[in-house]
Amino acid sequence: MTIRAPLALPHSFWLHLVLPRAVILLALTATDGLLRLDMRLLYALLAADAVFFIWQVLRFQASADSHLRGMGGMTLIWGGYLVLLISGFASISLWWGSFLFAAQPETTELFTDRMDRLHAAQYQLSLSDDDTALTFNGTITYGLTKRATELLAANPQLVSVTLTSIGGHIYEARGFANLIRARGLNTVVEGDCSSACTLLFVAGARRRLAPDARLGFHRYALEPGPLLPNLDLAKEQNKDLAFFRAQGISEAFLMQMFKQPSSALWYPSRQQALQAGLLVQ
Repeated sequence: MTIRAPLALPHSFWLHLVLPRAVILLALTATDGLLRLDMRLLYALLAADAVFFIWQVLRFQASADSHLRGMGGMTLIWGGYLVLLISGFASISLWWGSFLFAAQPETTELFTDRMDRLHAAQYQLSLSDDDTALTFNGTITYGLTKRATELLAANPQLVSVTLTSIGGHIYEARGFANLIRARGLNTVVEGDCSSACTLLFVAGARRRLAPDARLGFHRYALEPGPLLPNLDLAKEQNKDLAFFRAQGISEAFLMQMFKQPSSALWYPSRQQALQAGLLVQ
């Protein structure tokens, strides 16, 4: 039986140590954060790499021993040990990263996506069975105008918007109201339509209340949260008064509309709403 002699130390350094370990490290680096593997497969690959690393150490050590017996110097041997040490730590770090990545949830939700989802959960926008009416139910909040724009663009056959809302973000209400007015849609209230919701209602070409529906009005106020030092509430109210006026609402009603404190609501009677021009058949 022929016993294979150890390779010369320089050859062993490159063929047994540097080149194969470099290939493995490059492969781990290239797939880091890109390829999510099953944990069982990762453990199997880690075990295989550990066995291969031990083989590398043994082959290099055999060449080093042969080199010493031939009275060779220690420089290349110490260089090989240094490469083993550095590549060992690098391998452990990369394998650890692969395991951390594999343990993460399949999808990590972006903050912006999470906020969009949370805002959208505060209201419902749905089409009627015949696709001619859009129903809005819930709080007027961020993203509503964008979603309403998409629905209106995709459904040119829409003729009306049905509303049930306690109000919400006035800027989003203005955006949705402008869409309703631009499309010439009719508005219908079922239940209560209060605060910023009234802006949506008055934007309708024809406007009516269901038998038990109510419109609620109050003076503007800042919501809890970051303060907006440059926000002028009186100016904001006047903007919406101008919108109501442009929709044919009487001056007498406009004088009364924002008198109620923000902590309460004024619900005009159906007769008052009719006389004010809020209801248009």
